[in-house]
Amino acid sequence: MKITSFSDSLADYNSEETPVQSLAEINQLVSHELRTPITSIQAALKLLKLEQIGTLSSKSQRLLEIALNNTERLIRLSQILENQPSLPSLAPLEVIEKFRLEKELHQALKQDEFVLFYQPIVCTQNAKIVGFEALIRWQHPRRGWVTPIEFIPLAEETGLIQLIGDWVLRQACQQLKIWQEQFPLDSSLKMSVNLSTLQLSDPQLSLRVQQIVQQTHLNPKSLQLEITETAFLENSPIAIANLQNLKQQGVYLHIDDFGTGYSSLSRLQDWPIDVLKIDNSFVRTGKWNMIQAILMLAQSLNVEVIAEGVETEQDWVQLQQLGCPYLQGYLFSRPVDSQAATLLIAAEQLTCY
Repeated sequence: MKITSFSDSLADYNSEETPVQSLAEINQLVSHELRTPITSIQAALKLLKLEQIGTLSSKSQRLLEIALNNTERLIRLSQILENQPSLPSLAPLEVIEKFRLEKELHQALKQDEFVLFYQPIVCTQNAKIVGFEALIRWQHPRRGWVTPIEFIPLAEETGLIQLIGDWVLRQACQQLKIWQEQFPLDSSLKMSVNLSTLQLSDPQLSLRVQQIVQQTHLNPKSLQLEITETAFLENSPIAIANLQNLKQQGVYLHIDDFGTGYSSLSRLQDWPIDVLKIDNSFVRTGKWNMIQAILMLAQSLNVEVIAEGVETEQDWVQLQQLGCPYLQGYLFSRPVDSQAATLLIAAEQLTCY
């Protein structure tokens, strides 16, 4: 029995007996020949990860993650091949740019191209800084500053979000510890760090958070993890276990962009949350009645509230009148690098003397 190889199949396509009807047929053949073995390899790797994750060294786990990520990249390439009607349109500029960006994203961590910016969170009554939200930026060597909107979805798609998320958490915890030691009067400063849905679904998340907090000698009560309302709504068993473990560690949990995910109020009271962050669209459009309703809801749940998107004095006054305890927005500061954030803290301490 003759085993037909890919080259034999392609030769058959080019033979006189089997004329090529369209270039799309070649695309489909290439896609099929790529996807079939890669899918089986991916399944084997996932099984290996599931069976051996507890016994592998950190280096071996990392190599396994890289192998899985590479199979996913090849599967996506096969899908692009299959969906393109002809070879000339096989790689339009946006597809080429996406694959280039993905490759560069892998290098960004190694080459220290990521930078954290910090936006202060202030007390409504006196605008005193009570904490910061850490926001990642990518200083791309070719494109300049790249916003998270552009690269975070790609990081999630490729599985790099776990590594990037750990880097953000470690950097943010280290920076907060530096500030707490540099400014003893502000030792109660807190740091907010965003988590993606994929991070929340990682069984190892709470353990890695605990390790990073211990390694940076930070009080876990100084750390605030922000999860979008949509991520809370998914409510997977792994996510719930992570939230419970993080809560037991003493870490504070925030629902970010609250008001945009249409949460069930009956489920909201079961979540181990400490803070609701009102989505900036409510302040920007002046939906004060809605904000008041959220404040009343938060009071009934015994949780705090931070209003985002505060840009004008009028916003500040209105939120102060409504009794919103904490604010965040351009009125107080745009996201700034660590040096500028340090100056904000220092300037505030000078006014205290």
